[in-house]
This record gives sequence, structure tokens and C-alpha cells, in this order.
Amino acid sequence: MSKTILDCPRCGREWQITGDGNVVCGSCGYKTGSYAGAMEYLEKNAGLKIQDDINLKSKLPIYECPQCGGLALINQVKAGISPGCQFLCFSCGSQWAEGELERCPECTQWKPGEEFEELIICRSAVGFYVCRSCYEKIFK
Repeated sequence: MSKTILDCPRCGREWQITGDGNVVCGSCGYKTGSYAGAMEYLEKNAGLKIQDDINLKSKLPIYECPQCGGLALINQVKAGISPGCQFLCFSCGSQWAEGELERCPECTQWKPGEEFEELIICRSAVGFYVCRSCYEKIFK
């Protein structure tokens, strides 16, 4: 996997998402964990003023990555950043284009569209879609 390179919040140069849960600058040597890196990136680029796009678990606009499960996924478009991808994981470096992930109405996490199941509570009701893990929790 190629390393994702961003602007380092300290020196403005080569801050890399290494794919092992860290973010490291090749120029100044600054290193931090994926969650802290996502926070710094949002603080620098978006000011964390995203009230309508928060994770109910963390109360911040940082989500669990559907690829690696790390709490390091950000929605760059909602954060006001003009990236080449909508979602970026600071833990594994995975990226998703706009429309590739959908937000589950039950757990509020972002998941790939093919991971949703229609939830119909009774026969006369119109169903809605939830992620597969929420669907399985409901019908345990």
C-alpha cells in the first residue's frame, strides 16, 4: 500500500500515514498516533467546528474505520477540506471517494454501501437500511 502524504502540522512538509497506526513526518521527525494525528489535521484544516457531523461515541468528527476498525476516520469534505477523497483513515491510510461510504442511522458509523441490510420491523412497515453489525445485534 502506498503511504498517504499530508502537510505536517509542525513543519508543513511530508507527514505520512504509515499504515501501522502512526503518522510520521519525513522532514522534521514529528510522530504521533492515528487518533491524535486525525485530531491535529482537523484542528489545523477545519477548526473542529463540525457540529452536524459528529460521532456519537467520541463526540468528535472522527469515526471507526470500516477497513481496520481504528478510531481515525475523517470525512474531509464535511470538514471543509478539498481532498482527492471524501474519507481518509489516519490509522491504515485507506481512502474512499464520495458516495462509497454510507452512515448507518443506528450506530452513526460510516460503512461501505454493500454492508447494509434492510430492516423491516413488521410486515406493514416500510423498512430502512442499517449496517450489517447493527442488523445482527437487533436480530440476536
